[in-house]
Amino acid sequence: MTETYSKPVERETGAPGMPREMALEFRGSAREYFRIWIVNLCLTLLSFGVFSAWAKVRKKRYFYSHTILDGTPFQYLAQPVPILKGRVVAAVLFSIYYASSHYFTSVMPYVLAAGMVLAPWVIVRSAAFNARYTAFRNMNFNFDGRYRDALKTIYVWGLIPVLVIGTMFQWGGNYYAAAGLYAIFGLAFPWWLKRFKNFIISHTAFGGQNGEFSATGGQFFKIYFMAGVILMAAGVIAGLLGTAVISAMHKSTYAILLLTLPVYAGYVLAFGYIQAGTSNLVWNRTRLGPLHFESTLRGRGLTKLYVTNALGIIASAGLLTPWAVIRTLKYRVDHMRVRNEGDLADFNGSATTAVRATGAEVGEFFDMDLSL
Repeated sequence: MTETYSKPVERETGAPGMPREMALEFRGSAREYFRIWIVNLCLTLLSFGVFSAWAKVRKKRYFYSHTILDGTPFQYLAQPVPILKGRVVAAVLFSIYYASSHYFTSVMPYVLAAGMVLAPWVIVRSAAFNARYTAFRNMNFNFDGRYRDALKTIYVWGLIPVLVIGTMFQWGGNYYAAAGLYAIFGLAFPWWLKRFKNFIISHTAFGGQNGEFSATGGQFFKIYFMAGVILMAAGVIAGLLGTAVISAMHKSTYAILLLTLPVYAGYVLAFGYIQAGTSNLVWNRTRLGPLHFESTLRGRGLTKLYVTNALGIIASAGLLTPWAVIRTLKYRVDHMRVRNEGDLADFNGSATTAVRATGAEVGEFFDMDLSL
């Protein structure tokens, strides 16, 4: 059955040369996705995981084809067999890591060292695979980052190598040095994240136009600083409540409960604030040729979404997972605007080559987040 799409709708019009807003919407439904999800789950279990590659392709194609920009859907072009091969390699690497961390701890330092060398390659190949097999108007995205560029980006200042080496040799008993280095990395993390996002965006291209990223490390730091304030406030409230309960009732059990609830609530609020703030900052500071983006996610709205999704999934023993996924995608798309200051004809098709799925599947196995 062939899907039809309506004529592009302009949400606002202006004088010639003025930006126009391109209609962006997600048309997926929980009922449709549930059928895909339940079949994927059953066949993956029955095939002992082999079908997971086909499940990924079916899921991605559904999401992409129901995300419509200016009346045209996105396309996901990857095939299951290369993904399956990549997953086999990823599973072998994960097995080596698991065995070295639980049973053969003497070889763990060598595994960590190999992981440091491999990580930039995984990032580059994963980004290249995801871009190569994403298309819009029959033109593929492209990622031209190189291993050396990724190496310099993720290991800048040498903090990560020092932390890994320190972990390998258990810090030589100097735990103050370990604490100091972790604290330094924590403070430097927003600037590191800015460099990493810039690496991914500036090396991603569509139709011959590379992305541009203009956010600063200070803007990322402000987001994480405010999230820290939220956590501190939750900790203070938890402490006051716990002290009051112990003083009034002399029962530590209730105090522990009252300590847990505010701390957990503060963590969820801080997480939602970081997710909304970083997504807005990255998208609002990204340009792609004549296109620029506007994300208007709110921390409280995203937190409410996460909490209700989690409650629904728990109450339904997992059956409402498709509903939660569709709600999240709709929410994010509904809070995204795409403005065009030129003509889409400015994007020109370019030659493409096949990209192996190994890097993408290794990155997914080890939970590397390369999304914007």
